[in-house]
Amino acid sequence: MSANGLREVAVGVHVVEAPQRFMGLEVGARMTVLELAGGLLVHSPIALEPAAVEEVGTPRWVLAPNLLHHLYVGPWAAAGLEVWGAPGLAEKRPDVRFQGTVGPGSRPFGAEVELMALGCFGMTNEVVALHRPSRTLIVSDLVFNFAPTAPWLTRAGMWCLCGYPGCRTTLLERVGMRRAAARREVEALLGWDFDRLIMAHGEIIETGGKAALRGAFGWL
Repeated sequence: MSANGLREVAVGVHVVEAPQRFMGLEVGARMTVLELAGGLLVHSPIALEPAAVEEVGTPRWVLAPNLLHHLYVGPWAAAGLEVWGAPGLAEKRPDVRFQGTVGPGSRPFGAEVELMALGCFGMTNEVVALHRPSRTLIVSDLVFNFAPTAPWLTRAGMWCLCGYPGCRTTLLERVGMRRAAARREVEALLGWDFDRLIMAHGEIIETGGKAALRGAFGWL
């Protein structure tokens, strides 16, 4: 691990974790940095100076991947990175200049990264990313994976929301997702070639990520 907290989990894939509270629970937050042919892609930025990632390359793009994961995008935009966001985020954050919104067929970061903007859950409008070279699927709030080492209050709260233990969704998704659309989109995701699953909250699943994602959506 570097002095700035960057940790390499696969060739060209780095993560940084930071504390983050949501609805009174310590859920943590994870930023993912991908080394791509055209520069670094910063996925779901946290409260970190943009210069902190320069030890692994030149940052070029930042992706705010849903309507909740945008709090720290401002400094990255101010540093000159191209900002891409989930559908609806440009309207929510008029203070940030967005290069574009991810939609069907969007490939602003090159062929190494496949993107899918999910339309099944309007609370987040999440954009999911696949890093093809490392077979890594990167999500934000699509699923959570809290371990027994998480704070007890977090475990208790997520258990009440059906989000603990292991890789799970919560009651918010079960109640709020448009199920027919969710079935189509999750099935499309399961058709992608990935093994590792990185989420913003909880433990990374290094292998078996596809089976874990399928299990998390068994209620569909």
